[in-house]
Amino acid sequence: MPRIPLLVLFLALAAPSLALAQGGTPGWSPWGGPDSPGGMFGGDPADAIADPVRGAGHDQVWGWLRRRFDLADTDRSGTLEPGEIRARPEARATFRAADADRDGKLTLEELRPLSEQWFRAHDRNGDGMLTRRELSRP
Repeated sequence: MPRIPLLVLFLALAAPSLALAQGGTPGWSPWGGPDSPGGMFGGDPADAIADPVRGAGHDQVWGWLRRRFDLADTDRSGTLEPGEIRARPEARATFRAADADRDGKLTLEELRPLSEQWFRAHDRNGDGMLTRRELSRP
């Protein structure tokens, strides 16, 4: 696995602790919700889980994240710029980490690998489905 995605994943998973250490909001992470890829846009990925027994696959979570991205894309350019991110200040670091080509804009293509990594990290039993239980803190 390339080093940059591993670094981004580490930063994403470590962000709640870092935010607290730097005086950030308790329980917040740059991924949003409790610890989700939507933190730059707000919301909770558990909302993508319509079936509480079966859970949700990555496609459902990705659909939820795309809708959040589209809502944040106020100029309808298909990209997000820092001014369109109205989340907490801690989200700026996530934006920079996700901006793979460093052009100051975030595309869905840049966001998808982070979403997939986040999903795999939270799919505790590796069945390809996320349940609300897997998203709850241990």
